[in-house]
This record gives sequence, C-alpha cells and structure tokens, in this order.
Amino acid sequence: MSFIGGVSSSWAPAISPATGIQIGDGVILHTGVSVEGGYDSNVFYNDDTKVGATLVRVTPFIDINNATRTGEVPSGIAYDLNATLTYREYFSDQEDVTRLRAFVPTVRGSLGHTNGGTLTESVTEAYTRAEDAPYYRGTSQQLIIRDNNVASAQLGWAPGGGRLQSVLRYTNTLDIFETDSLKSANSLGHEALLDVSWRWLPKTALYLQLRQGYISYLNADTQAELGDKSSSYPLRAVLGVRGLITEKTSVAVGFGYQNAFYSNGATTSGFLGSTTVAAELVVLPLMFTRVVLGGRHDFQNSVIGNFFYDDGVYASLSQQTVAKLVGQVWVSYDHRRFYGLHDAPDPRVDNLVQAGAIFDYYLKNWAYAGLSYTLALNRSDYKPMDMTLSGATYTKQQIFARVGITY
Repeated sequence: MSFIGGVSSSWAPAISPATGIQIGDGVILHTGVSVEGGYDSNVFYNDDTKVGATLVRVTPFIDINNATRTGEVPSGIAYDLNATLTYREYFSDQEDVTRLRAFVPTVRGSLGHTNGGTLTESVTEAYTRAEDAPYYRGTSQQLIIRDNNVASAQLGWAPGGGRLQSVLRYTNTLDIFETDSLKSANSLGHEALLDVSWRWLPKTALYLQLRQGYISYLNADTQAELGDKSSSYPLRAVLGVRGLITEKTSVAVGFGYQNAFYSNGATTSGFLGSTTVAAELVVLPLMFTRVVLGGRHDFQNSVIGNFFYDDGVYASLSQQTVAKLVGQVWVSYDHRRFYGLHDAPDPRVDNLVQAGAIFDYYLKNWAYAGLSYTLALNRSDYKPMDMTLSGATYTKQQIFARVGITY
C-alpha cells in the first residue's frame, strides 16, 4: 500500500522568483492552483481484483517567504512558509471507489538565521496527511489514513573561512495512523545527527556523519494485524566524500556501519546487515540538463514487521528548454526484504519499480499546461490466502493532463 511504495501525489510546479506579490517590506507571496484530470489503472493496488477509475485532482498552493526577486536568501532572518492542498475525487459507479475522495494537505515551514559569521541556526516543520485505499475492498473497510509530522532544529558551525564545517541537528518524527487496524504502528521518533566535514578542495569535502535514533511505539501492546511492535535505537556512522569532481560533475559517496538495535524480535545482523552504502552522481552535460544516477544499501524501520533492508538504484533526467518546456523522467528499483512479520514469510521479499515522466509547457511565466505519467509495480513472494488483500503484487499506473497558474 502507500506505506510500502506507491504512486506519488500531484506534483507542485516550480515557483519563479521573478513572480509573486509583495505584501510587505521584503515579504513575497506566491500562489497558484493546478487542475488535473486523469486515470488510475489499479485503484486498490491488487492485480487479482483490478479496478480502474477516472479521477480529478485540484491543488491550490501558497508560499510566503522573504527571499529576494533573484531567489537569493537574505542575511539575518530568513523564512519560508508554504502549503499544498490537494483534493482528489474519483468518478465511478462503485461506491467503494468514489468514497476514496480525499483531502491531502502538506504544510511546511522553515526559519533560519545567519549573519555571515561562523554560526547558523534553523528550525523546520513539515506535516503531511495521506489517504489511500484499504487492504480489502468494501465500504465497511476503513481507508488507510496516515498523519506524519517532522520537526527539526539545526545548528551549523563553520570557523576559519569554512574549510572545516559541522552540523548538529535534532529531528522529531510523529507518525500516526487513524485506521484502527494500523494504530499499533503509531510511533514517535527521535534522531540526533552530527556531521563534520573538511573541505580539502574548494568545492569538495570529506565528511564523517553520526546518527543515533530512538523509535518508540505509542500503542505497542495493541493487538492488530501488524503484530507486536518493538522499539529500536537505529545507529549509523558513515565516512564519505561529497562535492564537485569537475565543473559539471558532482558526487556524494558514503560507506559505514549501521545497526537497528530492536528491543525484541528480528534486528539487523551480519556483515551486509551492519553495512550502509550510498552513492550519487550528478552530471550537467548541457546548461539546462541534469542527470542523476544513484544507489544505496540500507535498512529502514517498517510499518509491517520490524524493518526492511533496501537495495536500490535510481536515475533521473530533467531538461528545461529556452521554449519554456520543462520535462523530467525518472525510474527507481528497490529490492526489499522485510523481517519480523508475524503472518507472512520471514523475510518477505518485495521488488518495487517506480517510474514517471512530467512535461509542462509554460505559456507565460505564470501559466502552464502539461502531462504526467507514473508507474508503481510491486512483486512480492507473499501470497495471501485471501486474494482480495491488496498491497503485495500490483501494477498501478496513473496518467494526467493538467493546466495551472502560479504567480
């Protein structure tokens, strides 16, 4: 389902710093709306009982910041507040499809301070509400509703011209399911991060990053289909390099140690289980062309079971032409092994492919029209007895045409 991997929600357009309404001294308001009409090939994430439907999404947004007309962040206090408010409506003669209409808001805010000296401070807040189809078809089944809030506070230190830099950050994550059968997965997460880097070339740095977390479950003893949930103390220690190799090529490579430290049940183990690796290459072959290639081996805390190992690769290509045509295509593959499940193979193995393409033509710098396509394909070795269960094996495609304004 949506927390295992699925098709993303509507894509927000880029905001041009040259537009916007000045509503105060140094304060700029950006706003707009997009209207999308399209088709979802597999509403319930289930190839055995596949149901398609047309749908409409309306997405107004608002952004208030004190950046300059050139997009430059001012010295001193800098802030950015924005909200994307998507409403989704399905059209079908089946009630269990039409009831999937949803309001899906995302609200973000950031506040930072810098005076050109050695210290910078910032705080961020982001809230997202997601609604998705239930595991089983039927109007009696509750929708999967998930509220996620992430807040962080960060202190940066760069003495002596910035050759040596360090970042200290605390992140708090509150993950809440409103769906009764999933409330045992409601969790509170804390993470402390220390990142120390040394710039050995003008735009290339070696770094050491330490991350220590604590994840606890608010309803750990609730009996639900997910089974008992166990707290964990995820730790990662990574050495790496990041920055420019050439004027048009940059890399980010990290290698290190990881451990989940679950209090009960399955936990990370073995050489590969204790190793984390990530690498990304960014190439700018032309002035308005960007190519990204990357891969990773990691583990993630999981709603189903305790955790999953994730071996993934991804690639994207984005292009902006002088004719105001903006396009992006991307693809990713993840091989995931879930551990600590109580009613499925342990491990459960999923292979997830996600891909998409977006093309927008800007009639003006404030008006655009476009097309988008997204694919989510999951293949799992979990074979449920009840074939109406969704979220294991599915091929889901969405295609949209849209028009919008942004100012």
